[in-house]
Amino acid sequence: MEYLTYGKTGLEISRLCFGAGRLKDTCKTIEAGAKLMLKALDEGITFWDTAEGYGTQPHLGEAVRQINRDEIVIQTKTANKDHESAAASIEKALRELQTEYIDVMLLHAISSPDDLARRESEGAFDAFREAKTAGKIRVIGCSTHIYTGDVMDAVIDHPEIDVILTTANKEGRMLEGGPFDKHLEYIERAYNLGKGISIMKVVVAGDIPEEDMPEWIEWGFNLETAHAVNLGITEDQHITLDVGLARESARRRLIQRKAA
Repeated sequence: MEYLTYGKTGLEISRLCFGAGRLKDTCKTIEAGAKLMLKALDEGITFWDTAEGYGTQPHLGEAVRQINRDEIVIQTKTANKDHESAAASIEKALRELQTEYIDVMLLHAISSPDDLARRESEGAFDAFREAKTAGKIRVIGCSTHIYTGDVMDAVIDHPEIDVILTTANKEGRMLEGGPFDKHLEYIERAYNLGKGISIMKVVVAGDIPEEDMPEWIEWGFNLETAHAVNLGITEDQHITLDVGLARESARRRLIQRKAA
């Protein structure tokens, strides 16, 4: 497994990120979800992504309860915009994740510069800042979901946003607000500024033929400006496929670098 520093955050992550957005779809119990998380950890996936809206924080929490907390990096999110509800979301995440701190807390699905401004003016960002000062959050970031264009300009330029989770796949599908080639330039600019970059929707939320999955996933690992490739994992077979592709990509790129 390939490990690297998540931009300038100082956090060491596995390049393959366990996306827990659909964990409840195939894991009928919290314990079953935790078992899958622990299997992923055994295979070297140390970066876990969830969100309040996914309803899977408790699954991760049950896994966290059974390991040393410093073995993994947890990234979660809240879409709440005002101070009171955002602060409550942070406390809920700490409780459900069974942890004293969250490695990365994201403002979820920022859709426009005005949306980011509202989270500032209504107090969500203040709740994040207070939690960071209190040691409850280590890093503040955002997800731009499927949006690009001026929203990427806004979050890249924000001095307190140190991580960006954004959509990217080999055909630029599901992306709104601008052309894909320009979106890749935004990602590169953020990367060069030291932002931690994760990409999602790499397999278009599963809307491609199963036999094409490896090609699309490989594209994600070949994107050098992405620190992490966030792949939704819901079963053992996903772990086997994703880990195999992650390891092969890391091996191939290492060989290429040595030959250069």
